[in-house]
Amino acid sequence: MVVEYKSLITYQDLFSDSTNHFLRPFQKVVEQGISEGLSLDFEIIDRNRNKNINPIIEFATINDAKAIVDIYLDIYESTYPYKEMESISEVRKMIQDPNYRWLLFKSPMNNKVLGCFTYHLDFKNKRGYMRGFNISPQYQRKVDAMKALIGSMIKIWSELKDKILIWYSENRTAHTSSQYLANMCGIKPIAFLPNKDVFFNKVESDVMQIAYDLKALSLRRNDIIPKIIPEVINCFNYSNNRYKLGKIKKYKPKLGLDFQEVKRLKKNIAISVQKTEFDYYNIYISFKDVDNYLKFLYTPRVNNIEKVQYKINSSEELYALLWMFKQFISQMNIRYCEVFISAYKPLHQQLFYNFGLKPRGYIPCWQYDPDKNIFEDSILFNWYYGKLNDMILIDEAKMLI
Repeated sequence: MVVEYKSLITYQDLFSDSTNHFLRPFQKVVEQGISEGLSLDFEIIDRNRNKNINPIIEFATINDAKAIVDIYLDIYESTYPYKEMESISEVRKMIQDPNYRWLLFKSPMNNKVLGCFTYHLDFKNKRGYMRGFNISPQYQRKVDAMKALIGSMIKIWSELKDKILIWYSENRTAHTSSQYLANMCGIKPIAFLPNKDVFFNKVESDVMQIAYDLKALSLRRNDIIPKIIPEVINCFNYSNNRYKLGKIKKYKPKLGLDFQEVKRLKKNIAISVQKTEFDYYNIYISFKDVDNYLKFLYTPRVNNIEKVQYKINSSEELYALLWMFKQFISQMNIRYCEVFISAYKPLHQQLFYNFGLKPRGYIPCWQYDPDKNIFEDSILFNWYYGKLNDMILIDEAKMLI
């Protein structure tokens, strides 16, 4: 018997250089829609997975929250560090939140939930974070995970193609499966996150991977030439080789700090701590007499710091804030911290570098300016403590590191 498929896809159609390129061969699948469940009615040429379950993809409803939580509990044996994913009520909130898209993979035979996938959407910055591509343990190596991931990207990327122009994920280095599947969908390694996470109670490094809509890179990227300190040049070269970013100015700034002013500022620093649900802490370092600050998210369960933001009027203010930032890192025995720094502010890059954070990735078009409708490049700086565990990496990630 001859089975006809709506779409035949080659491996050359995958491993794309943009979301636009990735979606092109799947137009018939896109037109099918997902409101009643997307059947993955395509085949990849020269790939034999006839015995694997070809799942149906559906949007989750609040009634699916328990099934999702059970998947996390089963896979990670109740050790998953981000405990909101183990809370039925919290998962329900996220399913109802317009800033999330929750997908389920279901059996075409009995409608049983086989796995899930989450997209967290930052419409303000036109960025989407992809996390939690999970298949239940009893169905791993039975479900066609490659087609499940491809189908997820087809649906969400096509639905939001004019609203979200940058998609990224943070993939484990304990194995290559998530790195490889992301890379296959054109989500390429871009930055290294040493010792950032904890899975199964063991410290792990991650690889940040990213995919772009061509509008971000070609039409809306800031045409000002970035200015970077010499220590960033290797990161820039890695990204430039892939995205053809163009010219760069290498610049070594003279700090020229007024240390009397730094001393005064240090005496006027205040720290506020706000504990939120699931043991997250919002830390706010500011000055008593000036409305400038450095704030970040501290997660004790993984002992890391991320989502750093700052507002300053002078180099002295940034120096004083970073001084207190390092005090916090030391006192709380932080293992990892990261910050995205503008590729157009070499003095800021130099100060963070001098305080021990190192450049681990040059991220084109990371920050969106809605007033100018342009994207600006950033550099991911991070700091880590401890020995790196053994990592298993795809070739692109090896080149990055």
